[in-house]
Amino acid sequence: MQQKLKLRSRQDIVPLEKAVLGQYYFPLQDYLGFDEKLAMLLKALPLRLSRLSTQPEITFFLYSKACERLLIPLLLHLAESSILERQGIQLNLIVLPGIHQLQLVPQTLEKLSALSITPQANYLSLVRACLSPQDKVVVFCLDHRELYEFHRCGVDTADQLRQFGVKTLSIQHGGTRKDSVKGLASTVSDLIMVWGKRVERELIQDYGVDPQRIRVVGNPLHDVLNNLDSQAALATLQKCYPQVQPQLPQKKIVVLAACLHTEYQGYGDEAQLYRQYIQHIYESLDFSKVLLLIKMHPNDQRDPNLYQQAAQQYADLESVIVIEPEVTELSVYALLSIADLLLTRSSTVAEEALMMGKKVVAFDLFAEGPSKGYKHLEEYGVYQTVYAEPKPALKTQIEQMLFDGDSDHSTEIDLAAEFTYALDGQSTQRAVDEIVTHLSAG
Repeated sequence: MQQKLKLRSRQDIVPLEKAVLGQYYFPLQDYLGFDEKLAMLLKALPLRLSRLSTQPEITFFLYSKACERLLIPLLLHLAESSILERQGIQLNLIVLPGIHQLQLVPQTLEKLSALSITPQANYLSLVRACLSPQDKVVVFCLDHRELYEFHRCGVDTADQLRQFGVKTLSIQHGGTRKDSVKGLASTVSDLIMVWGKRVERELIQDYGVDPQRIRVVGNPLHDVLNNLDSQAALATLQKCYPQVQPQLPQKKIVVLAACLHTEYQGYGDEAQLYRQYIQHIYESLDFSKVLLLIKMHPNDQRDPNLYQQAAQQYADLESVIVIEPEVTELSVYALLSIADLLLTRSSTVAEEALMMGKKVVAFDLFAEGPSKGYKHLEEYGVYQTVYAEPKPALKTQIEQMLFDGDSDHSTEIDLAAEFTYALDGQSTQRAVDEIVTHLSAG
């Protein structure tokens, strides 16, 4: 009954919202809860009656975990710099939890609180920007017309802002995978910040994106790669999982960057297929020579844990370490720093491993499976795709990568430039510089 009353209240308030907000009524109003809608109205009315705001404002717009992952580092960097005070810039953060169940992680909330930044659950700052678009910029991630049903919040919001002359800017999410680049090409924002030269090249040559809209800045998440400490990672691994200590001197380390089993939707029973996938990997490893570290995906199934379940039957339990997402001190980057080989299927982690000089085997059950989106990485020499048939293929490829000292997989291509501009720890700064420059552009 209470749920029905809330729904009715949400519907009843719509005419009032449209009357008060007028042309500034955003479609994303539909995603707000009743309390948020009411608060929005109470604040919007005096705003429309007041004088226009001339203060420069940068607003970060978050509606999914991808937005949080890419935009929060930029916002925190800006907030910790002196540029806001020097240029009198107001910093806003909009977080809409009602679209893709976005909840900021506790560490992020603590950092925001320490910087006196309060996430807004409404879009009042966007209305303010529309009323006075001069010196206002809104930063997005995933405002792609491609796959509109998943991105419509970002698309509709960016569209409406641009109608009022508000400056918009978006940052790349996803790596060089074909469908990711295709989606990026459909970005609504004025400018697109991309990570590396390959994506820039494909946007221009394959999709006709105007080069003037593209800014190559690098991936802010890769700034940490410049300061990885492999010895510290090894020490943390031994502290968290003492059983690895006697194995490390005589075994090679293989890292499995887990993918979601739901990527096999459309091929049959995706959970069963993923069990077969894990079983095939276990049966292809010689655990007398290999220690397998599995970094679980944040959205991986926990109950049952498919990796631990399969290990009981197909692997040496002491040689399979399943690292859950909550073990943040062992990030996938830290694990890559100590890895001899990365096993994956369809993940940007493969690109990061290549940049770090690691060998990569992409294993998939089918040639038309998810790995096809990264098949182009074979151009770089140290990346090989292997399928379930013939069955010995994966075992043979792993053995060759790990133990064949005569095999040459080197490449003269600058992989950092291809994927992330440069591993110089400055990608976040470059992205922030572009945001501030766009804010002040005429």
